[in-house]
Order: sequence, then structure tokens, then C-alpha cells
Amino acid sequence: LSDDARAMQTDLGRTRDELVAERDRAADYAAQVQRLEAELVAASAAAREDALTQVLNRRDLDEAFAIETSRADRSGAPLAVAMLDLDNFKALNDRLGHAAGDGALAHLADVVRESLRPTDVVARFGGEEFVVLLPGTALADAADVMTRVQRELTRRFFLHNNERVLVTFSAGVTLRGPGEAQQSALDRADSAMMRAKREGKNRVVAA
Repeated sequence: LSDDARAMQTDLGRTRDELVAERDRAADYAAQVQRLEAELVAASAAAREDALTQVLNRRDLDEAFAIETSRADRSGAPLAVAMLDLDNFKALNDRLGHAAGDGALAHLADVVRESLRPTDVVARFGGEEFVVLLPGTALADAADVMTRVQRELTRRFFLHNNERVLVTFSAGVTLRGPGEAQQSALDRADSAMMRAKREGKNRVVAA
């Protein structure tokens, strides 16, 4: 080969190597972007969840409530609201410790979430209280749903240090009225829940 041909061949080889390197860098960059996007989605989902129970936190309950009330107002479908509270939580904490209390809350949240429809909303309201939104559900049906969840909870014992611990909850259920504010519906569900507590716990009261 002439010197010019060898030089051209060398240049072509260098150009090919540079193109391969650029392609590899572009692939690495795309993978990095994809990884960062996945981390962002995960972080966003985590920010919406209560860290202990993996259900919605109170802040995102407000957003979910706004979405469901808007949908209910447009369609005219009922929106049932349930407030539930783990029974004898302080006694459980005092007897078995706070780690057991945390485990009982997580167990309760798991059973509630797994017993409901994907379209239902479960959120931790604070402490041992949870709120459940049941779109398109009449009051009597919502009470039946929460009663079924109670039965499922009594079948699925919470295990702590190999000890089977019976966990129960009391619940109040109400229907959100057309145009009714969130707090008004929650207050009514809470009052019904307190009545369930007074009437012996592990029961559902409809308001």
C-alpha cells in the first residue's frame, strides 16, 4: 500500500473506533437516564406512601379524596368513606412493645389492602387510624365490605415472636354527600367509629 492509502486506512480505523466509543457512551448515557427516571418514579411513589404500612399517607389521601369526589360528582355515583381504628392498640404496645405495635399496624394495612378492590383507596390517617374510600359503593354495601375485612383479619393472625396475636378494628362508615367537604364526611365516619368502640369494638357502624 502507498503511504496515502495506509494513512487513509489508519484514519478510517480511528474514525470507526471513535464512532464505536461514541455509540457506547450514548448507550451508557441512555442507561443512566433510564435508571434515574426509574429512581425518580420510585421516589415519587415512596413519597406518597406511609413508610410503615405502605398505604397512602395523609397528604396524598387529600389528593385521592379530591379525585374521587370529583369523579362521584360528575357521575352521580356514591362514594363511601370508612374510618377504622385498631382496637386496644395501647394495651398491645404496653404488653408486647412498640415494635409489635408497628407490626400490627403493618399487618392490618396489608389485610385491608388485599381484601379490597384495586379501585378502592386505603390511607393511614394518623396513629392507628386508617381511612378507606370505596367509590361507587352504597352505604349498606360499604358496611358489608368492612365487616368482611374484619372477618378476614380474625382469620389471619398477626405473628410476633412466634406468638399469635389477634388484631381487630372498629370502623365507622358513611356516604359523602353531593358537594360535601372532605372534613365533614371524615368527621361523620369518625363519630360512627367512636360509636363502634363504645358498643364493644370489632364492629362496623354506619352513619
